[in-house]
Amino acid sequence: MDNSKIELEKNDIKDVSAEVLEHMMNPKNYGKMEDADGVGMGVDDKTGEFVIFYIKVDTDTEMIKDLSFVANGCQDTIVSGSLFSEMVNGDSVANATMAAKLMSEKLVNAPKKQQVCANMVLIAFEASLRHVEEKMSGKDEEMYVLKTNESCEVEGEENE
Repeated sequence: MDNSKIELEKNDIKDVSAEVLEHMMNPKNYGKMEDADGVGMGVDDKTGEFVIFYIKVDTDTEMIKDLSFVANGCQDTIVSGSLFSEMVNGDSVANATMAAKLMSEKLVNAPKKQQVCANMVLIAFEASLRHVEEKMSGKDEEMYVLKTNESCEVEGEENE
């Protein structure tokens, strides 16, 4: 292997925090949940990429009892899902909703593709909460689906 390539790879790894690297290599809360109270999907119609967010909520205390996600998306999507799900698991729905809003606001400084991928996770989370509400009001549907406003296929950038 070319030594310059090895050096480049070492430098790339230095730029990735240990926490992000851990979520990249070992995503947390990843997998389908069979008995979820809410199932929400965030989908990018242009690329077909999606995130499905599963959530269990104690409706008396409004606390998140458990959650998980699956994704048909890039590495940025998986890392975002892992980081966000770890951040809000076991928290109140109100705090988790505020965390999603704050995360969305913080993403404005990230590269556009990372913004869109992370936003798909947040949209799926929002859809899962809406699904809980829909089920509580008597509607019987498999999941609640929200579409992304922007596509993961960002023009002018290579999909890495």
